[in-house]
Amino acid sequence: MNKKFFIIAASITIFILILILLISPKKSRDTSTPLPSTSDSTLSSIIPLNLSKEKKAAFIVYTDTIKTKLPLYQEIFETSVGITTSINISHSNDDQPEIVHLNIIGLSYISKNEIDETKNPNVTAFKESYLKAIEMLESQNIDPKRLLFSYSDVPYVHETATYWVDKLGLLR
Repeated sequence: MNKKFFIIAASITIFILILILLISPKKSRDTSTPLPSTSDSTLSSIIPLNLSKEKKAAFIVYTDTIKTKLPLYQEIFETSVGITTSINISHSNDDQPEIVHLNIIGLSYISKNEIDETKNPNVTAFKESYLKAIEMLESQNIDPKRLLFSYSDVPYVHETATYWVDKLGLLR
């Protein structure tokens, strides 16, 4: 009797779980289109824009000269650690004129302080994707050292990406 009750309860539970999975809406992302641009109000909370007038002007002038070469997009980039990323480099007229977006999608930015590549494969995936993004820019005769990047409109993603770029020396 006790065994029958357990089997019936387990069967009902499994049936309900299957129904929930079938009925719940699926969340998908169309990776064929570039990411939307970030608004100035969101961006200013992520990137400190207290640059000197001269630096800001230099970023604006250079970004203005290269913006016709953007966006650059690679939908599927296979990294050596088995993480597939997408790379999107863009600038929009809705953006602040000195900002270029460099978004790397498909990896986890949660473990910011774990930069040991043997312990955090996301760091390796980020590094390889970032270097690919730099290669994409340079193939268009764009000097990445003359750009001010926003890595995401999500604060922790931008903060982690900025930290990794600095600690790994990716833009030196």
